[in-house]
This record gives sequence, C-alpha cells and structure tokens, in this order.
Amino acid sequence: MRHGGGAQAPVARNPFASAPLQGGGGVAGGGGSAPRDASSPTGPMLGKGSELQRVYNMPQHMGHNDGINCVCAVDDRVYTGGRDNNLFVWRGTPTPGGGFELAQDSVIDLGQSVTSLFYDAASRWLFCGLWNGDIQAFCKDPVVEDRLVGHRRSVASIVVHSSVVVSGSNDGTVRLWTRPSPQARWQAHGQPINNPSGAVAAVRIIGDGLWVGAQNGITCFDLNSLQPRGTIPANFPVTGLVECQGYMLATFRNGDIKIYDGAGNQTFHLPSRGEHTSNVSVECMMHPIANKPMILCGQQYGYVTAYDLPDFRPRGSFVCRNNSDVKAILDVKVGGMFMTAGAHGDIMVWQWGAPGAGATAPAPAPAAANPFAAAPGGVQQAASPFAVAPALATGGIGGAPNDLMMG
Repeated sequence: MRHGGGAQAPVARNPFASAPLQGGGGVAGGGGSAPRDASSPTGPMLGKGSELQRVYNMPQHMGHNDGINCVCAVDDRVYTGGRDNNLFVWRGTPTPGGGFELAQDSVIDLGQSVTSLFYDAASRWLFCGLWNGDIQAFCKDPVVEDRLVGHRRSVASIVVHSSVVVSGSNDGTVRLWTRPSPQARWQAHGQPINNPSGAVAAVRIIGDGLWVGAQNGITCFDLNSLQPRGTIPANFPVTGLVECQGYMLATFRNGDIKIYDGAGNQTFHLPSRGEHTSNVSVECMMHPIANKPMILCGQQYGYVTAYDLPDFRPRGSFVCRNNSDVKAILDVKVGGMFMTAGAHGDIMVWQWGAPGAGATAPAPAPAAANPFAAAPGGVQQAASPFAVAPALATGGIGGAPNDLMMG
C-alpha cells in the first residue's frame, strides 16, 4: 500500500479547486544498471555517469495505492490517473540542496479506474476517461465539471480537435462530443462510430484523417464524412500512436514500430529486436544537447528504450522499477526532463544531459501547450462536427476516401 506511513494529499472534488499545500518526498539518486555493449540492438544501458540521470524517485509512502495508467500536464501541474480510482495532482518543487521533488497537491476520487487523460489548453478542459466508459470532465476556468456518458467499456484514448472531443473505447467505438455553446454541457454528437479494427487503444488526428489504433490494426476515418478510408491490418495489437512531423508513428504490443505517411503508406518498420520485445507506452521529445527528436518506448518489466529520429539509432535503454510495466511517459518540455509511471504505482523523473554532467536543477515548467488546440470560435453543426456547415460548404475536405493501403 502506498498511502500508509506518510502525510496524505488533501481530498478535493475538483482538481482545479484550491487545496492546502503538502510536502513531498526526498530526492532519489541516478538509476544504476548493469553495463551493456553499445552495439546492442537497444543501445547501451544508461546508468550512473551516462547522459541520463534520474532526478526523482517517488517514496513508497506517497501516491497511488495501485498501478498508474496515464499522465498529463496541466500548466504547472502534473496529473496521474490510477487503477485505485484516484486522480493525483502534483507540482514540482526545488529542495534545499538544489534538487527536485514532486509534492502532492490534491487527490480526487473518481469512483472508477482512470484509464486515460487529456487536457485541452485552448478550452481549459481536462478529460478523464474511466474504466466504466464514462468521461469525467473538469474545466479550469471557470471551475465547472461535466460527465460524458456513452461508452460501454473503458475509455482508452481522448483527443480534442476543432473544439470536438474524440474518445476511443475498448467497446470498439469512437464517439464525438460537442457543446452548442460555451456555457452548455457536453453532448454526444450523432451515433457512435464502429471501428472495423476492434477495441480502440489510441486515437490521433493528422491532416484531415482520424487515426484509430486498435486490437487488429489501424483504421483511418475521413473527418468530413466520418466514413472509414481503409484499415491497415496488424498481427499484433496497436499500443500507441504518435504524430511526428506530419507522419504517424505506431507502436505494437510485440515491440514493433512502424511509421506511415498521411496517406497510410508504410515508410519505415523497426521490428522487435534484442530486448525490445514489447511496447506499453510511447512518447516523443527533443534531446536538449543533441537537439534531435527521440522516441521513448516504455515496455514490460520496467524497461524504456530511446531511439534517435529519424534514423532510429538506439540511444540507449534504462530500467525504472523492476517488473513494473511502464504505463506512461510524459515529456515535461523543460530542461530535457520527462516522467515515467508504472504498473506498481511508481513515478520517476529523469533528465537528459551531457555524459557525466549530472542532473541540474530544472527551470520552472512553462504552461503546457496542446498541439491539437482548437482555433478560436465555436463548432459549426453539420453531419460531421469537423465538416463545414452546409450553408458554407464549397466542397469536401482533403483527399480521396481510399488513400490507405488496404489489407
């Protein structure tokens, strides 16, 4: 159990409500690992003295009672959703010795396991996908909340595009949610969209296409018609989708990584190899020294492997907590720092730097930026919430409906 033996965070009903400040745990040292040959398919083990330093390891008495499923940043706070039904709010604070720690701000009991999180910086709404299929939504300004009811099973992924909430569920459907006015409640827009590739693991938007990673492959829907353009079949379930420089990067449960262009053509395949034989979570970030994009693949048993993009050179691997699947990775977008969260409830903060340089005290985190932030203005009602309203229509959006490679 993780709550016993230490001060607990105050319980709040809304994560944006004020709560008394609480102290955090101590600073952990750099993570050590057995050395490994740099020629390994997954690179050298990144331990003490390497370019990667662990700057914080959450003490056992803090945090979730069970595994963590998801993490997101909301301005200068970090939110973690767990299997213990709780949504924790954390803030980074410096320590007297020049170190860093996470302090508990508040904790909210959502009544169900929290399976996904998404914060829309444009509207200032935080969406919490739940195990029972509901979505609990909190607005930061003004401080209000709402409940989006419709899915029959856990909500695996949420994004916001053009003021429309898009949610994907293990019930094999995608749902769209809109508000008639900024003061109105969220409403389901039309009927649920049945996904041909099965139970949904990830939803992302690139160009005029809605990409849905699922149990049996990837399906792309046209945002104008909401009809499927096609499906890319897969032998292994999709575990993550990441948009990077106009391409869609997909991770698969067996450790494979594939990249597709906007039309669904596969442009790269990194097969499962070496010790990288699973994918649980994925994140893209920039290396602060090399100034190169990287992809971080969280795996089973606590492993993470980092690859440089676009050449996929393995930068190295490291271990978070042994035997704790890495369920979420979050780039905090300051100072080369990122967070990992695991199936055993572990939370760690890491920082990239120069080899042997050691970790430096992080600068204050800036406000989170949402790459899918909606443009100013309300949503126009049409057959598809993304489509131009009929009175203004001059033609459909984008390319042909069968751009994807068909299996």
